[in-house]
Amino acid sequence: MKRTIAIALITLATLFTTGSALAQDRGVQANVPFEFTVGGRLLPAGVYTATVSLSGVMEIQSPDKHVTARTTFAPNLKEQGPGSKWVFQRYGEQYFLHSVVSPAAGMRASVPASPLEKRVNRQQAYLRGGYPVLVAGN
Repeated sequence: MKRTIAIALITLATLFTTGSALAQDRGVQANVPFEFTVGGRLLPAGVYTATVSLSGVMEIQSPDKHVTARTTFAPNLKEQGPGSKWVFQRYGEQYFLHSVVSPAAGMRASVPASPLEKRVNRQQAYLRGGYPVLVAGN
């Protein structure tokens, strides 16, 4: 019985590690020229890599790994076209990550609106609506 449990745990650990490695290999990088919010966290302008895990978590990370944000994501089947892109929603001077799409990396991830984005959206609705902003990924 103990041997069976040990084998099951080793198998799960292997699958988890393999899934994490696959997610890291399939990252989509972009140079974002403005600060933006993802998962409730404000990130400065700069180069970032987006990776997704099998557990439904997207990680946005700077090359030096000093800046990291994590959020949940859902499959995004709406965004089409060749090439990689990061899509942001802009409200005034605030940018929120909306989705990351890369056919080459097999990534089509949509980021749900955070409570902050929903609040800013309501505030901006009185002035004027938000609009999408695209940043090319590579």
